[in-house]
Amino acid sequence: MNSKDSLPPGFLAGLEPLSRRRFLTSGVRLAAAAGTLAALPAQVLAAETPGLPEGIKNITELEYRVFNKLRVIMLPTEKYELPSSEEIPVMQNLDVWVGKLNQRTRLLLTLGVQTIEYGSLYRFSRFSAMSDKTAAKHVHNWQIGNVLQRGVMSSLKMLITLAYWQDIRTWPALQYDGPVTEKWGIRRLGNAPLPR
Repeated sequence: MNSKDSLPPGFLAGLEPLSRRRFLTSGVRLAAAAGTLAALPAQVLAAETPGLPEGIKNITELEYRVFNKLRVIMLPTEKYELPSSEEIPVMQNLDVWVGKLNQRTRLLLTLGVQTIEYGSLYRFSRFSAMSDKTAAKHVHNWQIGNVLQRGVMSSLKMLITLAYWQDIRTWPALQYDGPVTEKWGIRRLGNAPLPR
């Protein structure tokens, strides 16, 4: 009994017209379809935000979503009885800081924010769409992660904290009453060298 006799009748029916060329063409079409499906999560998981609030000029919607999520996680103001991070214009202050960055640094910031936002797509979730508890765990993992992750998270964390603590209303919680140069009347020397 040979191999053709052991197959049920009609098993190979329909495969006769399949040539090598048609096989390769079908494979390319299948790969294109798979590539389209792989890009689909970015569209399916896209944020439904109405746009940027007024006064935001320098950061994009994506950056706003990520920084806003980081603001909620990194500034637990209610827990420590600090002025609310919604009352303090953290996002507007951050927008001003970002507007002062040079082009290269601005590009690196954008890449870092995109890495944070889409770095968790393997879980089918964007960073800004995570629950606060899950996002806080994600931030913690980045803070103890590899060098790139730690660097990105440190930079974003610095921008968020500077945008919050630069507001005068946050100073009393630290028992800080302002720069001593203003209180003591020390005039500014600009970039003058220090006395020897």
